[in-house]
Amino acid sequence: MSAIFPQHPGSVPAAPRRLCHPCRPRRAGHAGRVLALLALSATALAVPAPAQAQAAEQVAVSLGDSFISGEAGRWWGNSTVSAAAGCTRGGTDRAAYRKHLICRYDPQRVYDGTAVHGEGTGCHRSDVAEITGLGQAALTPVNLACSGAETRHVISEAFKENTAPQAELLAQVAATQQVKVVVLSIGGNDLELSGMLRRCAEMYIAGDKNSCASTGEGDRFLAALPAVEQQVTLAVQKIRQVMSQASARSTGYRLILQSYPSPVPSSARVRYGEGGGGKTAKRTLVGGCPLWDADFDLMHDTLAPAIDAMLRRAATATGAEFLSLLGAVEGHALCEQGTRQAGPLDDATELGDTMEWIRYGTAGARISQGHQQEAMHPNAFGQQALGRCLLARYRNPGTQPCDAGAPRSQT
Repeated sequence: MSAIFPQHPGSVPAAPRRLCHPCRPRRAGHAGRVLALLALSATALAVPAPAQAQAAEQVAVSLGDSFISGEAGRWWGNSTVSAAAGCTRGGTDRAAYRKHLICRYDPQRVYDGTAVHGEGTGCHRSDVAEITGLGQAALTPVNLACSGAETRHVISEAFKENTAPQAELLAQVAATQQVKVVVLSIGGNDLELSGMLRRCAEMYIAGDKNSCASTGEGDRFLAALPAVEQQVTLAVQKIRQVMSQASARSTGYRLILQSYPSPVPSSARVRYGEGGGGKTAKRTLVGGCPLWDADFDLMHDTLAPAIDAMLRRAATATGAEFLSLLGAVEGHALCEQGTRQAGPLDDATELGDTMEWIRYGTAGARISQGHQQEAMHPNAFGQQALGRCLLARYRNPGTQPCDAGAPRSQT
């Protein structure tokens, strides 16, 4: 999905304790083996070269949008405003490095060739994207997903770095490699979820007491679900068609359609008071989550479950497996009680169990932190959590390990 929240202001902070080693972060959980497993680049693959095809006997392919491409995987959580000027921003910025004592940022260290490099680019396929979790099942990840993608970009249209529809790229992979599983995340951009959340944030910042819940935004969103369900169904059917024409080595593959986690908690779990709204509220300047209580509840309690149910129906109708991610970041959502941001002396790579797993809005401030399109997406900790959900589902097909309920541990 694309940009959601307004710019997050910065200030002149204290220098961080460390200079360089947080730029090469220690992986939490399974992700320590990720880079060694990427015989095919999970960050920039469009069409695998013949040599790569020969090397990868069994692959797992991800298709769809930013929640599976790895958007926001650049970040080990969020940092406080006072940590923002430090090179690594409290150890959170995985793109940071020092050269001749000058702090530099290279998003390609995380997103490789799919970092933003001009208009119409920025699929943001990160090296900790969800699909890399299947490396622990001895599968090589092939990431074809792209930030901002809609169902049409899976079915029939090229988009950003993908020079062909994702289904066509899948066909090229399946023609030369053994595809064991295809995982699809799609529908959020068809529903224009990012645009709706942006409007919700603007209402909070305006401070006029209007909310998405009170102005009917939620009702309009729910009314759009049936049409999007039809499009998701067509996308799954297109994948089925492609795989039916694949080489014999890809027969017996599994197709998993997944849902989305709620990026925010219910209002009762928000750690910043509602206040009066406006640009100076803590929810805006500190938390990066400018929403009225009613809109926290709208997203967490109504819209996220409705999207989950819609995608479950599409999976059932097409015979695909369904992976519910509804509870994947429970306990670690944006601005949730019990979570924290990294301070200037912290090494965020060591704080996964207490950090937020969702990226806040920060880009364009006096001290820029990434791109707005990363806002409200699972960060590196969150991507790893999704990867653990996928791995658990792959190993135990009859389960829903991240449907809802207990908070998800980092380990």
